[in-house]
Amino acid sequence: MKIRNSTKAVIIHNNKLLVTKLEEKKDVFYLLPGGGQKPGEMLKECLVREYIEETGYEIEVHELLFVRECFLDEDIHRVEFIFSGILKEAGVADEAVMDKNQIGIEWIKIDNIMKEPLFPVGIRSLINSYSKGKHIETYLGEIL
Repeated sequence: MKIRNSTKAVIIHNNKLLVTKLEEKKDVFYLLPGGGQKPGEMLKECLVREYIEETGYEIEVHELLFVRECFLDEDIHRVEFIFSGILKEAGVADEAVMDKNQIGIEWIKIDNIMKEPLFPVGIRSLINSYSKGKHIETYLGEIL
């Protein structure tokens, strides 16, 4: 089994969360932007690169919020490092290079986050709590 590190970010601007919008088998859902770490790349460097690729936005990476683990298929153990951050220039985005199944980016209202198809489902309440300044355990284990 391979271990794969990936980075993601919680970027909240004007009480909205930036997410990637995907479509698979006619189902539309959201994910936090980010992606896999390359050999020799620091986690924060990975996140800045992936964020530009997927959203077109440059970000400033702040603190580590969560560590999540999950198992993809039978051969990949993914460890996700989820950071907080801010946009370097609000409202300025270059063209994104979309991943497979990605159909765009969207800003979703934090007030509606519990109703949105954001995955993993367990992250919705954590981001909602974080946005309200509540303390959250960093290590999440395998939340679904």
